[in-house]
Amino acid sequence: MAFRVASKSERGSRRSGVTSRLTAYWAPVIMDFAGYSGPGSARCLRKCDGQMKKILIIIATIGILLVTGCGGSDSYIETLPNEEPGTNPYTTIVEDFDLLMPSGNRVYGMIRRPDPVVYPNRSFAAVVMIPGGIGPGRLDAQGTEAKTLAESGMVVVCFNAEGRVSNRPEDIASEGTEDFNGFRHQDDLAEIVQYVIGLDYGIPDNVGVSTKSYGITMAAGCAGRHPEIPIKYIVDGEGPSNSFVTAHEPWALYTPPSHPRHNRYEQVHELFGHYSIYRDPSPENQAFWAEREADEFIGEFRGRYLRLQAEWDHAQPPSGPAEIPMFHQPPMWWQCKHATDMVNAAVTGGVPWVRANLAEQGNLINATYDVDNQPVCLPGQLADEPWAVLAVLEMARMD
Repeated sequence: MAFRVASKSERGSRRSGVTSRLTAYWAPVIMDFAGYSGPGSARCLRKCDGQMKKILIIIATIGILLVTGCGGSDSYIETLPNEEPGTNPYTTIVEDFDLLMPSGNRVYGMIRRPDPVVYPNRSFAAVVMIPGGIGPGRLDAQGTEAKTLAESGMVVVCFNAEGRVSNRPEDIASEGTEDFNGFRHQDDLAEIVQYVIGLDYGIPDNVGVSTKSYGITMAAGCAGRHPEIPIKYIVDGEGPSNSFVTAHEPWALYTPPSHPRHNRYEQVHELFGHYSIYRDPSPENQAFWAEREADEFIGEFRGRYLRLQAEWDHAQPPSGPAEIPMFHQPPMWWQCKHATDMVNAAVTGGVPWVRANLAEQGNLINATYDVDNQPVCLPGQLADEPWAVLAVLEMARMD
């Protein structure tokens, strides 16, 4: 394990550094807000309302950082996670937490972390985990991936988004209604990240997000709409880029009605109440998806973006070599096109560090791709190996 001792004053200084980045980002916004404070303009009112919401978020973040930076013991050992999972495992504990969200609803979660009784006065890198689909996430803290990461020396944060709960009796339903990873859920994630940044046992500038499948929609929207929040990295596990992919349209377009996956777009419609924009371009439908297309937001992120993409995607075609010709339909679709779209959107949007898959695949940092130049995929399927664990550990250890 790699560690260094950070004094109380240094921890405060590092938190102040985060605060300085936040303040630098928002100073022009506040000045701009003041410049539009004159009476008699509807445009002014709309602008002021939006800016005030952002200003309140940043004030809350600074408050958390300053307050937490003044507490705690005299020194902390800032400890990076183990490079390889399973080596020198930490003893871990699982704790409940709950937070009041900007919507007024309370969200319930769990944190798995190295036991502070066994490892006193240590702080660790943290990761917030977002489940796939519109599934609950709180009890994921008891799962294998969270356990492996925590035993590797990380703080792992799992939660039920508003309106979600599992059918297990020990779970706790978060208040509110389902938002399908839209702006309300994205703002809740921003609130959770701010909370994690302020934890005494976390390293404040080493907080990332790891997503599965549709979870990237929540993470990209949060990070893109709240660039003032210093999320260190996003690990994206085969997430859909837009409504076309989310609704499984490639299956419908290039298979006969008898194919067992042809009607997946109808299943998504039953769940979401919306078809893809490709199938329903109405203004109402476009407004719904305007909050929920990851490739529209990831370019505004200013941390590191790591896309995990296996050769045979968990949800999108082709599912094997025999199907490659059927689904090679550029420019609409080809194998792993959604990975290409997400990586390209991140690079062209200005994300400072972008890569497809792990270092051993040899894909270059900040490379872009097309149908004739595709990234090297992970072998097999994403679930075959603990790729996400390895990716999170690499990102958390990176300077």
